[in-house]
Amino acid sequence: MSIQIQKINQEPRNSVLTKTDNLKVNFGCGEKIYEDFINIDRLPLPNVDLVWDLEKTPLPFKSNSVSEIKCEHILEHVKNFMPLIEELWRICKPGAFIKIYAPYFRYEAAYRDPTHVRFFTEHSFDYFQDGLTYSYYSKARFKIRKVELRNNFFSGVKNLHKKIIKFIPFKKFLNIFFWNIYSEVYYELEVVK
Repeated sequence: MSIQIQKINQEPRNSVLTKTDNLKVNFGCGEKIYEDFINIDRLPLPNVDLVWDLEKTPLPFKSNSVSEIKCEHILEHVKNFMPLIEELWRICKPGAFIKIYAPYFRYEAAYRDPTHVRFFTEHSFDYFQDGLTYSYYSKARFKIRKVELRNNFFSGVKNLHKKIIKFIPFKKFLNIFFWNIYSEVYYELEVVK
């Protein structure tokens, strides 16, 4: 398949859309646009380079053509998760990086949003490594380079308690016993082929 960029009422932002040697893709971009990336969303929002629903596979990219992928707060909305992850793996070059941000499963907003269909823990991508239990679920393989629990609360004065949490020591230990200490989990995966 070839890449077909569907511009939305505008001139192309830059030449990244025609590059084929170092493709970078921002899936589910919404209004968060990155320069030097192909920004993809299912809605024709301003500056979206390609309108595509991630529930639809295969993705419109050649195998081994992408060097970096960003998925910021989008995978928790996808019902077609395993086929999509396998597609991300397929389109990536060996050694490419996939950077994923998702609500942490212990954060109340992970459950509050009615459009969320799945939850993420520190171990959600362990299943995509050789030799681990249930690694046969998928042929996609990744080396987990980084997993971080983060405090990225979007809060105002009415949520002052969430800001205070950022300064509590021993959060990793307390996270075992309490909820809502971390709001987000970040993964950095390296594609293995």
